[in-house]
Formats: sequence, C-alpha cells, structure tokens
Amino acid sequence: MVQVLIVCSWGMSTSLLVESMLAVAQEQHFALSVEALSAGEYTSRVDECDIVLLAPQIRHLRKSIEKIANEARKPVAMIEPFHYATMNGEAVLEQVQQILSSVGEE
Repeated sequence: MVQVLIVCSWGMSTSLLVESMLAVAQEQHFALSVEALSAGEYTSRVDECDIVLLAPQIRHLRKSIEKIANEARKPVAMIEPFHYATMNGEAVLEQVQQILSSVGEE
C-alpha cells in the first residue's frame, strides 16, 4: 500500500482531491492511502508516509517542509496547480506513481 500525505492550508478543499485519487486508485486496483493535513499537523505523520505532496497554496512553505521530509527520507513534490484546481485525482496519482518509481530506481 502506498501512503500519500498531502500538506495543505487546512485540509478542507483537499479532501475532494483525496476522494478523487482514491476513486481512481480503486478503479486501477492500486493500493493507496491518502491523508490531507495542514502545514501545522503533518510533521507528526511524515514518518508514516511514502511521499509528501504539497498543495499549491502553501508553496511558500516548501523549503521547511522539504527539510523535514528529507530528514525522514521521503520524496516531496508540488501538486500541479491546474490538477489541484480541477481536483484531477488521476493526474496526481500518476505523479505519485512516477515519483515513487524514479525513487525506486536510485
């Protein structure tokens, strides 16, 4: 099971993206867990995930989030603003799969 942590402002609007990603994963028979947490909450859960995604509205916190995720040896990526705005779970899931496969090749 791939565990994704999405860091966002409050976790509210991101819940729609989470639902979309989970629906696509179910269609693809891909074992996925996605959790959306605010920037103030994610630090306690970073060790439990496989990848950290950042919502576009918190891009100003990227360096501090990357520092914590890198210490935990977790890849970090920004969600494409268009995919976030349209709640395109399929595209975001593809991004996760690509990143994790490239990390696995290292």
